[in-house]
Amino acid sequence: MIPNVNTKKSVKKIAVLFTDIIGSTGFFKSHGNLAGRKMLRQHEDIVSKAITKFGGTVVKNMGDSVLAYFANPLEAAKGAIRIQKEFNRYNKQKDAEHEIHVRIGIHFDEGIVEDKDIFGNAVNIASKITNLAGSNQIFISHDVFTIINTLPSLQFESVEIQDKNEASMEPTIYQVLWDKSIDFDPTMISVIYMRPLRKLGFGNFDNIWDNLIKAKALFWNGKIDGEAIMDNQSVILIAKKASLLMDVADDVLKFLRENLSADKESRILPVQIIIDAGPCLEIDKLVCQGFKADWEGFHPGTIYMSPSACRLIEKEQDSPIVPSTSPGPDQTDPDRTQSFHEITFDDYKQKETTLLFLYQDALCRGRNSPCFYCGSKEHAAKNCPSKHLTEMTCVLNKFGYLPFDKINDIFLAYLMSSEEAKQKTVKFPEESRGQELSGGLVFYELKQVFQLRFFKTIRDNQNNEWDKIATTENGNSDKGGFLWLAQDCIRVSNLLQAESLLRTCLEKYPDDYRVYCAQYFLNIEKGNNSQSEHYLDKALHYAKTKLQKIFILLLLSRFYDLAGNPDNALKKIREVFIIDPFCMEAAYQEIVFKFKYGKEDRALEQLIKLIRMNREYYINALIDPDLAEFNKIIHPELKKLFKETRQKAQKMAYGAEREFSKLEKFLGGNDDEIKKAGAGLSKIKELARTDSYFGYLDMAYLGDSVISACCKTISRRKREFMNAIKKIHKRTGNIFSLTRNYYSRLLSNSAYKQLETVQSELNQISEAIKFNAPTLPSPFKGEGLGGGGNGFREMSIRCEEISKKLDEIEPELKRLKMMLDIKTFLIMFLKNSALILSVILFAGTIIFPVIIYYLNTFSPEFNISTAGNTGFYQKYFIIFGVLGGLLFSFFKSFKAFLKHKIQPVDDN
Repeated sequence: MIPNVNTKKSVKKIAVLFTDIIGSTGFFKSHGNLAGRKMLRQHEDIVSKAITKFGGTVVKNMGDSVLAYFANPLEAAKGAIRIQKEFNRYNKQKDAEHEIHVRIGIHFDEGIVEDKDIFGNAVNIASKITNLAGSNQIFISHDVFTIINTLPSLQFESVEIQDKNEASMEPTIYQVLWDKSIDFDPTMISVIYMRPLRKLGFGNFDNIWDNLIKAKALFWNGKIDGEAIMDNQSVILIAKKASLLMDVADDVLKFLRENLSADKESRILPVQIIIDAGPCLEIDKLVCQGFKADWEGFHPGTIYMSPSACRLIEKEQDSPIVPSTSPGPDQTDPDRTQSFHEITFDDYKQKETTLLFLYQDALCRGRNSPCFYCGSKEHAAKNCPSKHLTEMTCVLNKFGYLPFDKINDIFLAYLMSSEEAKQKTVKFPEESRGQELSGGLVFYELKQVFQLRFFKTIRDNQNNEWDKIATTENGNSDKGGFLWLAQDCIRVSNLLQAESLLRTCLEKYPDDYRVYCAQYFLNIEKGNNSQSEHYLDKALHYAKTKLQKIFILLLLSRFYDLAGNPDNALKKIREVFIIDPFCMEAAYQEIVFKFKYGKEDRALEQLIKLIRMNREYYINALIDPDLAEFNKIIHPELKKLFKETRQKAQKMAYGAEREFSKLEKFLGGNDDEIKKAGAGLSKIKELARTDSYFGYLDMAYLGDSVISACCKTISRRKREFMNAIKKIHKRTGNIFSLTRNYYSRLLSNSAYKQLETVQSELNQISEAIKFNAPTLPSPFKGEGLGGGGNGFREMSIRCEEISKKLDEIEPELKRLKMMLDIKTFLIMFLKNSALILSVILFAGTIIFPVIIYYLNTFSPEFNISTAGNTGFYQKYFIIFGVLGGLLFSFFKSFKAFLKHKIQPVDDN
């Protein structure tokens, strides 16, 4: 926000406009207070919109009147006509008793503008002129008439004043008459805002900008109609031609480019430039109101232009205005919302920078030595805002899901904010939760391992794995005791109290490494480097676990690095590798040292490898001020890695979309598997919108997961379906076995035909599944199961129908089979019985008498010669023979029947 500064005296010439409702008192009496209040609000709404549209300022609402002023009488007259036309349009939609009729008076003279109010004779005369007007009329003073009489389609009639005192020295008053078809547009004035970002400047930027202000005649004299230089050296210019302001912006950027120090190509131009257009803007009004916009959304060194300003330039000249493909931020004016666009106008087109993060150099600026805790040169260690952070924020992971433009916007806001705002960010981080991430939190997270909060986390941690320590909860850390109090005193910079408490701790716990670590932090705050090193050596001596030793060695490495002893710093890092060869923090610090030693190729290779192992180091490489000197070689590799990851993510997303489409076609309906895969696909689309490195990494992982899940689901469902098909095939074969007999086929001809159709359909379904074409064969599609893309679902339904049909056929065929079995058995029994009975009858009637005869002849002792005795024996022979024969026939037939039943079925 541009600060409010008065650049001129409050006395100025203004066109004062009054409106007054005719008959408002009678309206309240006849309609009541509520209806009257609603009428006043309607009046205020219509009048305010018209005044604002033409660049006027509403001063106050005085019941049934509105007071406003304009810088230009022409715009005041246009606004007044618009007001009367709007009320005319409103009244056409209302009954006569609900119509609103107003009278308007305008006077142009000197007035006093201050404290959002206006005073002076101009206000008094405008009020008296308004009182002379009648319903739906506009009265103006002679001063207004002399300026607006050139407006087309207007006529003016002088008004005879009965009492000259009513007009107070106004010799002539005019009534304005207008053509009902006329519709005036506001006069558009262009404005440019140029805001120097001194905190981002390099070298002698402050002097360069001051020289630009001093030499302003070379840049904009003769091109503008108004100028204001603010307290922060921001510049506001207005002109009737927007193209002139475009020339000014181009000249300013060229001047800065030519005068900034070396390495111009990679550095940003630390100035924000915005060109806008509005109705008859007044420089004093712009100074008072400032530019109501979110400045962080505008990238330094780029010209941003509103659509209204673009349209003005297109009318003024033939040169094209080419907005960038992605519009700038949405900015809200008090009365309108529009998107600002980056402009590539004629020969002005910024080269695409190789840097993904624009403010890495700016984070290195400052007058102090680097802070031990965070590396900033803006403050000493004892004043570091990171001391207010009491726990790990894991903000780097969240930051990785932001696009580069958003990262730049967040850090621009952080760098341009006051020290008080920066302190508030870390003192009350909970207030930022659920809101946009803070650049300060991210910056302090880069060096968290060297901060008091990390010592607090590691102090009582029994975990022996370094790379898990950052995610350890702090809830179990001991609160209370001398050591805890001493650390808290260091945190709030109460060094005397901390020193006293630590002396007590040393007496009680002389072998505790934590006490010596706390002494180290205390001496860092005091600036006592020799004692700091001594206490760290003691802490290392008493450290017991791998975790403790790694932490102390990293602190020692940091200490030597800031003390200007890189050899010892690198030596301590290598000692960490002896303890834990896979410590990523040590690996990163070694990479930084290799860059500083000039081993850039090897360092860059290791950095990319480390990023692939732990993606959070991508943010470190992007932002860490320690690597700012090497950003021209690091950032192209980061960009390459980003593009590679994006391409992989897009490939996986496409594959996931394709496999999901297959799954959807295969299963159809609202299957749970489809819902799960669909949820993964929705997450992929959501991540794609972030256009971030972490987002693309997650996209690739999720895409692979969705592809795998879809393929496994289809494969599993195929197996399940084929098993079901096999069972139906088996049932069909069993039923076919019932109908293979010639006689039974005659009895089951209808069922046999149905079974042939089912068998054919099952064969085609199996082939469709086998060749990944799960589409129900058209000759067999059931009603309502046409090719809707849900082939598997259709086939499942069809298989269920087949199963149900088999359920209907089977009982009928079982009954038929039972009858056939009975028939078969009876035939066998009758055949066997007839044969056996024939033999018995033959033996009883012919063979038995012969035997008796020979017995009587050769063995008279049997004495069976009489006919009666012979008949008696013959009768019983036949009876028992028949019974035995029938019984033998039954068992023989049953055995043959069983043998017939177990014969293999011929499917043919």
